[in-house]
Amino acid sequence: MNRRQFLSATLGAGLSAAAAAILAACAGPPAPAPSNRRAPEASEPGTSASPRTGPESSAVPAQRRETAIATENRRPGHRGWDLRGTGDHPAAEVFLDAASAAPGSVLTVHLASAAVVDLEWYRLGWYGGDGGRQVRIDRAVRASAPGPTRIDPDTGMTEADSRAALSFVIPPDWPTGVYLLVARPDIGTPGGATFTIRASPEGPPAPVLFVSAATTWQAYNMWGGADLYDASTADTPVDAGGRRATQVSFDRPQVQFQGVGYMPRWELPFIRWQEREGRAVEYVVDVDLELHPEVIAGRRLLVFAGHHEYWSRPMRTTLETAIASGVNVAFLSANEVYWQVRFEPSPLGPARRVVCFKSAALDPLATSQPDLATCRWREPPVNDPEAAVVGQMYGHIVERVADWVVAGADHWLYAGTGLRNGDRIVNLVGQEYDTFYPQYAPPGTRILAASSVVPAIRAEPQGGQPSNPSVHNATIYTAESGATVFAAGTFQWSWALDEYGDRAYRGVATPLDERVARMTKNLFDRLGDGPS
Repeated sequence: MNRRQFLSATLGAGLSAAAAAILAACAGPPAPAPSNRRAPEASEPGTSASPRTGPESSAVPAQRRETAIATENRRPGHRGWDLRGTGDHPAAEVFLDAASAAPGSVLTVHLASAAVVDLEWYRLGWYGGDGGRQVRIDRAVRASAPGPTRIDPDTGMTEADSRAALSFVIPPDWPTGVYLLVARPDIGTPGGATFTIRASPEGPPAPVLFVSAATTWQAYNMWGGADLYDASTADTPVDAGGRRATQVSFDRPQVQFQGVGYMPRWELPFIRWQEREGRAVEYVVDVDLELHPEVIAGRRLLVFAGHHEYWSRPMRTTLETAIASGVNVAFLSANEVYWQVRFEPSPLGPARRVVCFKSAALDPLATSQPDLATCRWREPPVNDPEAAVVGQMYGHIVERVADWVVAGADHWLYAGTGLRNGDRIVNLVGQEYDTFYPQYAPPGTRILAASSVVPAIRAEPQGGQPSNPSVHNATIYTAESGATVFAAGTFQWSWALDEYGDRAYRGVATPLDERVARMTKNLFDRLGDGPS
């Protein structure tokens, strides 16, 4: 089954010096040849479940910690951000000139619509179950008429030809967080765009830093007719019309979910959980790890939820620098650090275009700078398996959702859950999974889950290793610096924490589970915003 057939089936159901040292130290041996790839399951979050309840209570916990996040979430909420059920193709398409911005910086809105548009700005969180707070509204904004899509004939990259409709300085009182801009036309379906407000550089950093996967969302963005996956066979570029792009751009709307993209499916349930808990967290996007590596300073825990597949060399260097300096990491996700990319500027700013040939043979830079070849990290000539930093590596996509099977139940991760070895957490493993490769993992890596899975797309073994291992793992290790790195090895961790969306893959839902909530609290308490 090729990627297009599979997708169709699925649709129905001082850092610089430290960084250099780390790069020299972390160069890994060649890893096993990879397996075929896919696109995320594109089932829109459902509307049947109320957004007001979580796995632990139907209201704000009585003993919420006094953090800036807790204070923010006591403010009145508003549900206007939620575009589920509003229609299919937006009559107003919108994107921003920055994936993240800091208070005091200028943010510019690019808007295309035949109608006059109200721009509604929301910060996403818990807010008593409403899920968002309106922070600004701009009435009757004039948009440009939808223009022709700009297409690069060499790379397949598409960009929108829409003018700047509004620019403003981000107020200093906009708290760090994930935001959603709703473009609501006076006639037709609204559209949306997400962005992140980074923490103000003033004041001490929060101990926890949540990293949103903005680059991966663009890799799967089909707006304009091409993404990094559109091909007749999985991950194989073709010269016919509709070929897979080798470059994608942030300078365009998102096509999924009224322009909101995949963030609500994979990250929003986790965001709602940590804000309901009042955790001491601040927010960035993954591109910030390259453009603003100083964001890791003063942190105790970096959190990656959902799907962080595409990484540039500077992004990975920032992560490795953090671990080498003692910062803990929680990968509540799967398929992390899988493809290497390079960023290039667009007319709107730095790091607005994402280059990924997915083949060293096709990448013209592979000969002169082989360490920057845009292939899998584990492949030649890069030869830097993701397990060296994550603790495990990508296995594959699952044929069906699987149960999490407990191993190492005496570990502190399971404290207070009552779980024992061999116990199961229902439907927690999917849509994709990671697996343990002992020859590439850091010394002392410990297995905390070992679950049987059925890979969705089978392939012949390559490079002496199985390309579709049939075991999901979760792992944890302690780096030489003392930093702890946990990897859950599943996309669906956040679905057990909050009931936003349908939380289903191929028709099989992940139920809320207080044991997963307890494990997540254990991670935050021990590695993040708990007592030092």
